[in-house]
Amino acid sequence: MKKYTLLFLLFLATASVQAQTKPKPKQKEVAPTQKEMEAMMKEAQKAMDNMDPKTKKMMDSMGIKMPSFNSIPVVTDAQLQEAFENENRIVPVKDVKRIASISKTPLTNAALPIFLSTTQGKVASKLKSTAKTKGEEIYQLIKTQYNSPIATGNTAAGLWMLGKAELALYVIGKACLDNPTNADNVNNYAAMLSMSGAEQLALPLLTSLNKRFPKNSTLLNNIGQAWFGLGDIDKANSYLDSAIHIYAYHPQANYTKSFIEESKDHKTAAIEAMRKSINYAYTPVKEDRLRKLGHPLSSKDINWKMKKDPDPLGLNNFKYPDFPTSVEASFAYEIDLKEFQDRCDNEIAKLTTEFKVAQAKMVEADKIRNKENVNIINNVINTGNPGQLTILPFFAPKALPKLKALEDGGYHAEEKAGKDAAMYPVSNHLLSDDYKKEIEKLQEEDLEQTGEGKPNKDYCPKYRETADKFLMAYNPGAQRAYDAYLHQVRLRVSEEMYWSQYVQWSDQFEVTKLNAKIGWLQRLKDLKGESITTYKCAPKKAPKGGVLAEFDDVHCEYHSELKTPVGKIRTDCSRMTTELDLKFVKLGLKQDMNKETFGDQFMNCSVEVGAGVSVGSKELGPLKAEASVGASIAMEFDRTGLKDVNLKGAAGVSLGTNVISDGSKGDNDVKVGTETKDGSAGDVGVINDLQLEAGVKGQVSIISGKASIEGTGILSILSK
Repeated sequence: MKKYTLLFLLFLATASVQAQTKPKPKQKEVAPTQKEMEAMMKEAQKAMDNMDPKTKKMMDSMGIKMPSFNSIPVVTDAQLQEAFENENRIVPVKDVKRIASISKTPLTNAALPIFLSTTQGKVASKLKSTAKTKGEEIYQLIKTQYNSPIATGNTAAGLWMLGKAELALYVIGKACLDNPTNADNVNNYAAMLSMSGAEQLALPLLTSLNKRFPKNSTLLNNIGQAWFGLGDIDKANSYLDSAIHIYAYHPQANYTKSFIEESKDHKTAAIEAMRKSINYAYTPVKEDRLRKLGHPLSSKDINWKMKKDPDPLGLNNFKYPDFPTSVEASFAYEIDLKEFQDRCDNEIAKLTTEFKVAQAKMVEADKIRNKENVNIINNVINTGNPGQLTILPFFAPKALPKLKALEDGGYHAEEKAGKDAAMYPVSNHLLSDDYKKEIEKLQEEDLEQTGEGKPNKDYCPKYRETADKFLMAYNPGAQRAYDAYLHQVRLRVSEEMYWSQYVQWSDQFEVTKLNAKIGWLQRLKDLKGESITTYKCAPKKAPKGGVLAEFDDVHCEYHSELKTPVGKIRTDCSRMTTELDLKFVKLGLKQDMNKETFGDQFMNCSVEVGAGVSVGSKELGPLKAEASVGASIAMEFDRTGLKDVNLKGAAGVSLGTNVISDGSKGDNDVKVGTETKDGSAGDVGVINDLQLEAGVKGQVSIISGKASIEGTGILSILSK
């Protein structure tokens, strides 16, 4: 099927040849015939041959080889039509043959080991010989070190999360054979089978587990996904609805449900299901689907679970000198203001120097990132090997809608407050005018009574009294207006700083922070109230007022680290890193998570990882998306790897983690979240820093996602 898909992509690539023709009335879409394909390929080759020499030279300098359309695989019109239909199909065609191969007799405890052994044999027969050899090495290594089916199963889950699908399938099968009753391993094996194109082998296992653990949303979803992959949409819909009924924001059930609704022309329902899926966990694939359905991703669609610092730079600690309300206070104010402005200038100069250094580092870091991405692009073009660009930080796609919402609608209050502050002198000009008139009147009176033979009274107290009256009437209002403006600036800068640490690389964020600090100090420095020191009949007062505090250091407070027997997966605000365990490096396993993909096997999947905390002695079955026993990590994957990470927790759980509470409990307590009034999934625990080790005791549950419509999983050949 892949070769047909490739042909169709080539057809899409040459669509520009037809773009100049006038649009025709909409009619049923059909695939191009072989003759039409040949004609379009010739036109495309002609356009390539006539390409501007400068463009060719530029592409050559980048190491990009020009494609040739001269050698086209020979395919029939029927094959082209099949490829075309696969590309445009929303739900799979019912696979009667595979459905018929599923035994009508439920698996018993006695039959389960035999079924697992047979399944493992079928799977192994379709894996690459290198994958089987390496998988056996890994299995023997883990068994020697841990001698635990749990550790073996978690190793397989770790391999799956790293994109090593064939190795994962082999090792998880061996783990199930070692202990057929381990629900997590059997569920994960079934999920991997389903997402690899062997749904007919997954269903007996999932059905057996569903009897042991009824109303488990993970199992209900996984059964629904398997039926979807087999093309029995009615059964799939029933199980997916059951999972959604238990948890309205189920990430995978809603995702697949969206396609089912679209196939029925229920566009609104398709959008709503997609929004619920992305509300739980974000992936670019989900965002792209929302856009195609006509609903661009917005800030409201993102349920941001990280705890926010309302004042990350510590701007509330800064205070400019209070405006004087008397002549006496003006003397102190002038001294204090001059000192405050000098300190601001000194700090601005220092920060400006730091800004230039940080900017230079950012430029160099950008060059390195750009070079790495160019190398990846060239490698994909020249070798065909997959590669993943690192254009944006890990959480950036998820955080960008939040930042955009701020830019689109978050500045109105600041603009209004800034305008009110700027217009304050104009709006209150009568106070200034009246003060000037009063002073002029006093000056005339003073002049008339001053001279030889005249009273020559000291009018300074009268001048001061008039000035005091003006300052008391004018400055408090001005300070309130400036405070209101600074408050809005603080809110905006704090929001920008919070989201920028997720949107920007650390070197870029350093520049942004320094620029924000300089801007804040400049605003404080420029604020000046009315001050009157003309009348020196009052004694000077000791200055007091402005506080030039130290800026808080904004640093990433969101961290997760998952340790599996295979290695670590760590996420921070702007980065996601993987580190293989040394024993696997020695086995020849490559550190190339960002380069390997799951290919065309599935669209999305979720992985829930817990510390293995149980309630009493009762088995609870696979971990569920809607609940957490202890602290856990929820991970969302698409075809290219890890795309989102959310930390979850249950009340009273610390596990040695750095937990940020909601303020109502101890520092290591975590509150269990619920659905919120605004319709979002809500937080399932307020945790910003969590380390989990999924070794011998950890629990890992894979929540399978939507199958590939074309049935191109690595095990799909089992049904041929």
